[in-house]
Parts: sequence; C-alpha cells; structure tokens
Amino acid sequence: MAFSVLLPVLLALVANAEPGSAYNLRPTIGILSQEPTDDILDLLEDKNYTSYIAASYVKYVEGSGARAVPILINQDDSYYEKMASSVNGIILPGGSVSITNSSAYGLAAQKVYEHVVKANKEGIILPLWGTCLGFEIITYLGANYENWLEGCLARNKADKLTLQIGFMDSRIFDQMPHYVIDYVSLWKTTVNFHDWCITPENFTKSGLIEDFKILATSFDYNDLEYVALIEHNEMPIFGSQFHPEKNPYEWANDKEHSAIPHDPFSVGVAHYFSNFFVNQARYNNQHFATKKEENEALIYNHDTTFTGELGSGFTECYFFR
Repeated sequence: MAFSVLLPVLLALVANAEPGSAYNLRPTIGILSQEPTDDILDLLEDKNYTSYIAASYVKYVEGSGARAVPILINQDDSYYEKMASSVNGIILPGGSVSITNSSAYGLAAQKVYEHVVKANKEGIILPLWGTCLGFEIITYLGANYENWLEGCLARNKADKLTLQIGFMDSRIFDQMPHYVIDYVSLWKTTVNFHDWCITPENFTKSGLIEDFKILATSFDYNDLEYVALIEHNEMPIFGSQFHPEKNPYEWANDKEHSAIPHDPFSVGVAHYFSNFFVNQARYNNQHFATKKEENEALIYNHDTTFTGELGSGFTECYFFR
C-alpha cells in the first residue's frame, strides 16, 4: 500500500521537472537548529547543549533522496550567507521559542530568510519551507517583522485541509495527484501542535496576501479558522502550520501525541510534501566549496539521542554544543 501511494507521487514530481534543466541528483537540505527548552534539557544528564534538531526533520528529507546539513544558531552573518549559498534548500522547523530576534532561532531564521529572498531575486532557485513555528516566522518576516498571530487551541489535533479558491494555481497542488488531494481534503491526514495561528483575516490585513497564496485552512478545537498552508506567489517559499514530518517519523506513545496519524494515507501525504520540497531543491545546483567541506557539514557527523525513551515528544534528537 505504501509503495502504491508513493510511486505515482514520485512519477508526478519527476514529470514536472523542467525540460533541459540542470537537475541536481545530490541535493542537500539545510535544517535550522534551535535552542533546547528546559523541558528537553531536564531529560538529559549532559545539559551543555546550545541547540538541537528533531531527527524527524532529517529523516523527512533523507526519505525523499536528500542529505541533511544542520544550520546552527548563534553564528555570525558570514556563516548564514555561506550556508545559504552552499545548500540546495532550507527548512525552518517547528519548536517552542520566540519568532522574533529575541530568540537565537528567531534571529538565525531572519538571516536565513533574508538570504533566501536575496538569492531568489537574483535568479537562484533556493526553496525554503517553514513548519509550524517556521511557518509562523515566515508570516512574521513576510509581514515586515510584525506579529499577526493570535492564540488558538490546536495542540495534538489531526485535521483535513479546507482547500481555498485557486489552490490549484500553485506549485504544491499543480503537481499533487488527484487522489492525494482527496486524502488531504477529505481525511484527517495532517497533525497540528500549536498554540498560535494566523487567521485568514489577519493574513489579509497584514499585507501577506499580496505576496503569498493561502492554499488551505484548518480549524482549532474552538472552530477558529486559521491558515494551514501557504506558498509565495513568485519565490519557492512554502509554509505549513501542520507537521508532515511527524506522520512517518514521530512515535511518542502518550495522550499528548495520540493524534499523530500513522495510517498509509497520512504517511503518503507526508511523503508527497517531502518529495515536493526536495524536488524543488533539485533545481538548485549550489554546493560546498570542496568535498571535504561538504562532508564536514553533513548531519552524518553527529549522533542521535533516543529522547523518546526519556519522555520527550520527539523520538530522536540531534544535539549540538
């Protein structure tokens, strides 16, 4: 079943490759780290870590044929410029820190976003995807550093997507097989873990609607409608308030994470989103200056910690000093 779900998706993505394009078959995806919360550090004997990445994001891109590169926080401007000019795509993951530059993650995300926008304006295809907190940061940065989020109740909640008018006029849905569109619009294949959201009204008031399309919305436990999926009108910048990486790769077995859908349809939807994003990165042919530099940057140089057995909602994490 999983193969039958995945194969047509892959074929659809490859079929949409631009004829004659320099197609990168060794893409690297940069994943921004963030400072660990006290809840995570309390689980560890060694607390001398400055940042972490949930391993589900790494597996998410690896499962679609890419390699992962951690992008660390608390670095100087030249570091982020170098990373943005060496990798083929970037993910801003979810988390629990501030979206402003008052957090190290927020500040690093701002620098990364600015480099991504600059590259794309110069004609370099450099895709960016923000998930949950990363999505919220994109709305903040895209609205000229103004916060239009409001409180909502959508933690541990699986949902279908309410597709918006014109959703097919997008990169994401133009390449999505019709049966996958049915999965996301009719079944609860996406999962949410957030306390903040942006409503369609605020998305319009903020001016974001001038640069981004609202592709889908969802509803919180109080029936508040919020923006769930966006795409930039011109640049390959995407954001989901939901967590596609959790369906195949997060296995916390407690009531606080019980809503994560692991059925073949939800896993197939998750793989579509990862395949789509990695495919966008294949249009980028940037690389590190040397093979040695590339090897030293890859996530393979770091070990995972089985944080799930310690009581974390993340099954595995990478920790960095």
